[in-house]
Amino acid sequence: MFSRRRGATSSDKKPRKEKPTAGAHELFLEYEGFLAPSKPPPGTPSALLPTPSTPLTYGEHSGHRLELSEDTLRSSTASHGKPRKSFSGVGDANDELRSQPKRTPSQRTKSFLSFGKTAYGEPSHNIHNFSRPGPNYIVEKEALAQSKTSGWLRRCMSTSLKHRPSTPSSSMTSPPPYDGSLVFEDGDFTALPAMPGCAIELEPSKPSLNLASGAAARAAAAAQNEILDSMRNITLAEPHLTRDSESGVGIEVRDGGETMAEFDFDIPVVRQDPLSALPQELVGHILSYLDASSLLNAELVSHDWHQSASSRHVWKDVFHSEFQDISQRNTTMAGNGRGPGLGKVFSCQEWKSMWRARKALQQRWNDGYAAAIYLEGHTDSVYCVQFDEDKILTGSRDRTIRIWDARTYECIKVLGVPSRGAGSAVPPLPADVADRGQRPFAKVFSSQSIVEPERTAPWLFMYHNGSILCLQYDDKIMITGSSDCTLIIWDIKAGYRPMRRLREHTAGVLDVCFDEKHIVSCSKDATVCLWDRSTGELMKKLSGHRGPVNAVQLRGNLVVSASGDGIAKLWNLTSGLCIKEFPSKDRGMACVEFSPDSRTILAGGNDQVIYQFDTSTGELVREMKGHEGLVRSLHLDSASGRVVSGSYDTSVKAYDMRSGEMIVNFTKWTSSWILSAKADYRRIIATSQDSRAVIMDFGYRLPGIESLEA
Repeated sequence: MFSRRRGATSSDKKPRKEKPTAGAHELFLEYEGFLAPSKPPPGTPSALLPTPSTPLTYGEHSGHRLELSEDTLRSSTASHGKPRKSFSGVGDANDELRSQPKRTPSQRTKSFLSFGKTAYGEPSHNIHNFSRPGPNYIVEKEALAQSKTSGWLRRCMSTSLKHRPSTPSSSMTSPPPYDGSLVFEDGDFTALPAMPGCAIELEPSKPSLNLASGAAARAAAAAQNEILDSMRNITLAEPHLTRDSESGVGIEVRDGGETMAEFDFDIPVVRQDPLSALPQELVGHILSYLDASSLLNAELVSHDWHQSASSRHVWKDVFHSEFQDISQRNTTMAGNGRGPGLGKVFSCQEWKSMWRARKALQQRWNDGYAAAIYLEGHTDSVYCVQFDEDKILTGSRDRTIRIWDARTYECIKVLGVPSRGAGSAVPPLPADVADRGQRPFAKVFSSQSIVEPERTAPWLFMYHNGSILCLQYDDKIMITGSSDCTLIIWDIKAGYRPMRRLREHTAGVLDVCFDEKHIVSCSKDATVCLWDRSTGELMKKLSGHRGPVNAVQLRGNLVVSASGDGIAKLWNLTSGLCIKEFPSKDRGMACVEFSPDSRTILAGGNDQVIYQFDTSTGELVREMKGHEGLVRSLHLDSASGRVVSGSYDTSVKAYDMRSGEMIVNFTKWTSSWILSAKADYRRIIATSQDSRAVIMDFGYRLPGIESLEA
C-alpha cells in the first residue's frame, strides 16, 4: 500500500523529535495491524487491553521489508508520566478502534473510513468548521447537511505529530463503526467516496507517502475538504411553481449558485411624481435625453407634464440630437454654400415646430412628393448650377451666368455677354403622362421679367467668350470654367467683378473645384491643373489620363478625377503622382464625387450605373442601377446620406448611400438631357439641355419650412 520514497536514505533525514501524542496515521496503522497498540492511559481496565502482537512488517506488496520492534513503536506514544490528552476526540477514537478485531491481510486492502452515515445508519446534519490554526482550534457547529462521520474524519485526519495536544471539545462525537466503504487496490490511494446524490469523478493518484511525516492524513484531509467545498457550491435549482405549473407558464428557475432572498411583493412601492419632487431645471435636463416620440408621449401624462415636456429648451436639445449630428457630417468642400436645415438660433425659436417640419420634409423625400419650379431665362443649354438658401447660380451655353433669388425665383443679375443668335424659342415641356416615375404635385414658373446684362462695365473684356461649362463659389469668390480654355476668378463681395483669368489648358475647362489654398481644374486636353488660390499661379500639371478629364473633386491633399478613358484616378497633390485607379467595367466616366471623409468615391458614365468604390482598398463596394442613359452628373449630400444623379435619359434619381436603394425617381420633368444636378436637405436643382433649370422642391408650401432656413 505504501512505499518508500525513491532516492531517500535514512542518513538524509533529519532527526525528529518525539511527540507525546499519537497522530491519526499511527492510529490507522495500529488499527490495520501494522503497529503494536500504544500504552493505554492509567486507569484503563485490563479487559480492554489488546493482546501484544509480534514484531510486524509492512511494505510486503511493494518489495520492501522493515522490521518494527514493539519498543520502537511504543516509544512514539510515551506520555512522560503525564495523562495523555486527546485532540478533538482522538482518545475516544483510540478506545473504539482498539476494541475492533484485528484485520486480516486480505481485509487490509479496504478502508477504515466510513462516510455519510452515523453509527445508527441515519444521515447526519452536522459539520464542523475549523478556524485559522493556532494554539487551540475553535470548533463550531453549523446546520448543514453533512454526517457525523465526516466531521470526526476531518478532525481526525487533520491531526498529525506536528499538532499540539488540545483539550477535547464537548461538541465532538464518537467515530462510527467501520463499514469498509473505501478500497485500496494495487497500492493506489483512491479518492473518498462521493456524497450520495452528487456524482463527482476524481482521478486516482499514487502518492509516495512517508509513514512518519503525516502525509497520508493530510492527503486524506485535503481530498475530504475538496469534496466538502464542491458540495457547498452545488445546489440544485428549485423551480418556483405557480398555479399553472402544468403548462410551464410562469415557472421561475433560479440559479442555485446564487444566494438571493425572496422578493416580497407585498412591500409597498413608493410612487411619486418627479415633477413635484425635483427642480424644474433638473426635470428639463432629464427630459432632454428622451427621443422625440417619447417626449410627445410624456406631454400626454398631465398638464404639468405637458408644460415641462413642451419647453423650448427641451425641444432644442431633442432637435439637435436628431438632426445636427448628421448635418455636421456635411463638411463639403468650399463653395458648397448649402444650408444644413437647422434653422436660426434665437430665444423665441419654436424648436418643436421645427422638428415637425423637418420630419414632414423627410417623409416627403421618402414619398417622392415634390413641386416643380422652372427657372426660364437662358437661351441655350444650361450646363452647371450651384445654390444655397439665398441664391441660385446657373451657367449656360449662351455664355452667361444668371443669379436667381432662391425664394422668389426671379433672376436678379446676368454676368457675361450673350452669344450671337441667342434668343431661340424654348422647347415645350413634355405632357404629364402616367409612367414609372413620380410626377410633381405642382408646377411653378419663374417671372418673365427681362434682366439685361451689363454692357458698359470696364471689365467686359474679361468675360468669357465661350460656353460656361462649370462654376463653383464660396462666400468670397466664384470661379468659372469655359470652352474658351480659361478660368475666371470673380469677387463676390465686389458685385461679382472679375478679378483674374487663369490660362494653361489647351482645350475647354470641363470642371473646377477649390478650397482655402488650391484650385483644381480639368480639361478636354486630358490634364489636371493645380493652381494657387491667392496668387493664381500654376503649381502642378497632372498628366496620366488618355482621354478628356470630365470631372474632378478635391479633399485636402487628395484629388480624384474621372475621364473618358474609363478610369478614375486618385492623385497626391504633394508628389503629383497617381496613387490609385478605379476602372469602370466598360466605357468612359463622365462624373465623379468624393465623400467629405475621403473614404468613398462615386463615379458614373456610359455604363448607365453609379459605381461606389472604397478609397482605401480600391474595391468596388456596389453598383447603383436604374438609369437608362449616360449618367452625366452626381452629387453626394452627406448630411442626409443621399446620392443624387442626373442622366441623359431625362431622369433625376436619388439613392440611399448606405443601402444603394433608389428612393426618388423623377422622370421627364424636363424635355431633354439632364446635364447637372445638385441637392440639399430640401430640394434638388437640375439643369437641362432645353435651356431650363428645374427646382424639385420637397418643402414647397410645407408649414414651418421657413424656420429651417439658416
